[in-house]
Amino acid sequence: MRLLFLTVLSLGIVFTSPGQSLSGNLSTGRAMEALGYGNVDIYRGDELVASVFTDRWGNFHVPLDTGLYKCVVSYDGYEPSSRMVKVKADETMDFSVKEDASRPARKPLPAAVMEDRMSEGARDHAFHESSSSMERERMLLEPTIGTSGLLGPGGGRVGHGRLTAGEVNDFSKWTQWEDLSATTLGAMRTLWSIAPYGRYTLDLQMRNGLPIADAVVHLERKDGTKLFSARTDNTGKAELWAALDARAGSSSDQLLLAVEYGGRTIRVDRAKPFAQGVNRLVLDVPCGPSDNVDVAFVVDATGSMQDELDFLRAEMNDIIFRSKQIGDRLNFRFANVFYRDVGSSEAYLTRSMDFTRVLSAAVNFISDQRADGGGDTPEAVEVALDSAINHLSWSTDARTRIIFLVLDAGPHNTPEVRKGMQVLMQQAAAKGIRIVTLAASGVDKGTEYLMRTLALGTNGTYTFLTDHSGIGAPHIEPSTDHYDVESLNNLLVRVLKSYTYMPDCTQQIPELELGYPDSVVAVTAPRSDTASTDPDGPTGLPTAIPRIRWSYWPNPTSGIVHIKADTAIAELYITDLSGKVLQLVKGLKADEPVQVDLSAYATGVYLIRYPYGTKWLSGQVVLQRS
Repeated sequence: MRLLFLTVLSLGIVFTSPGQSLSGNLSTGRAMEALGYGNVDIYRGDELVASVFTDRWGNFHVPLDTGLYKCVVSYDGYEPSSRMVKVKADETMDFSVKEDASRPARKPLPAAVMEDRMSEGARDHAFHESSSSMERERMLLEPTIGTSGLLGPGGGRVGHGRLTAGEVNDFSKWTQWEDLSATTLGAMRTLWSIAPYGRYTLDLQMRNGLPIADAVVHLERKDGTKLFSARTDNTGKAELWAALDARAGSSSDQLLLAVEYGGRTIRVDRAKPFAQGVNRLVLDVPCGPSDNVDVAFVVDATGSMQDELDFLRAEMNDIIFRSKQIGDRLNFRFANVFYRDVGSSEAYLTRSMDFTRVLSAAVNFISDQRADGGGDTPEAVEVALDSAINHLSWSTDARTRIIFLVLDAGPHNTPEVRKGMQVLMQQAAAKGIRIVTLAASGVDKGTEYLMRTLALGTNGTYTFLTDHSGIGAPHIEPSTDHYDVESLNNLLVRVLKSYTYMPDCTQQIPELELGYPDSVVAVTAPRSDTASTDPDGPTGLPTAIPRIRWSYWPNPTSGIVHIKADTAIAELYITDLSGKVLQLVKGLKADEPVQVDLSAYATGVYLIRYPYGTKWLSGQVVLQRS
């Protein structure tokens, strides 16, 4: 029966896969030493046409057009290997690489140990999403070993998907952020003298509705004085600020936007502040988004951060592998900056690895780091950010540049550091670097405020660990109303996918597999919920929340979406995939459909959202023009 099942499964994959492809396996040539998460690059001549990673078992699969290609495989500590292949149908080519004599190789973990890092849910997901019958067969034949995960230096286990986290994207709750930063967090605003003020948003598109990424945008006075510079992101949007200093007074000056793209400069002479709407600009330019994605991890390596280092060591392969599956043309590069604090007792102030395309090299660098030192609470955050923003070799053109800043303490609060943090925000934004802050245990309200402003100033988002995992010291609740608890692994994958996906030139949008409903969003029973996520807000929520259900169609849409709710709903939010609010749909009456027009937005994925208790209910709609 198993043989019959595998035969049918294999035939099913052949029938549903593209007409031509290249599959294979990467290993050391020794038994049980597959090289999981190795780089596989496919060249036609000198052009890189596809780039994928091997899965945890060393398998790879690349759809290709008919033709002659060079396949190059790379793994840290081993000599690269390349071979030519003529693709006429579904071709197979395995690679066995030799250790690099000039540097010690890392002994790859046996498949059973790799399996031990997976939860059963992740194993099932990997089985159903496998791209080759060989991988599926191997997963069927291998026993499930367990879910214990890595054993950290302190004896505690940090297993696959164990750490829990949440996200507060203040762009998605802009009015609430303005209120919080002036009231609940007002003392923190005064403490750091930093407050992004005077928000201007630009939405940049091609004539066919595709977003334009990595265009340089300046916010200027009429005399040409530049107040802020940014770059459009993968959705075509740029966020700019009239000031970052909390002591800056409001101004009634009329500002303009200057957009640099394709060797031209286009001006929006009477730019609207965000309170009056989004500035939209359409350019007649050829399609051709960059495939470059730069990801840097900036990590506090003082003594209290060992759990977080264990997590990165255990999970980074899986996070990058899952994120990159949205496109085999994406060219990911990775860098790391680890930091401690100023002081003679520290082994180092910063320790960096510049960008590399070899994922295993970045992960091995992380594995070499140990949390140590520290002692006092503040650390050299601003030194590490300067090292990452100004001394790593960021791509000159990219659809995405991200810093994941992982820390449990803020910088020293001195006049020089406060001013330096504003300068770093400006420098990151001007280079198109989005900062995603990840707050660990030990973060206080002052650091939370500073990290949220850092995310706002660079078009990023604020994420944080929660107590739901039971791992590590207690974590503070963020000042907000609603947030979802999810595994940190899934959260980082979701953020990476939402920051890197783009439709191609034929309007096709990659499958993101984020799990949002695509036609009906519902909660079918009342729910008790007495814990508020806002420590300064109400002490409880209603014990019975009405049933909520809405449906929407068509999906995909070319612009118009119809929404019908089974019960009255005061407000539904239309947001982009990162959560930025674009529209409010107010006053939905039970069983009466309303019409929403998305045609002004760029081709992409959008969410219809409703706050429910302490969580969000979200449905996904695809805007796709013919």
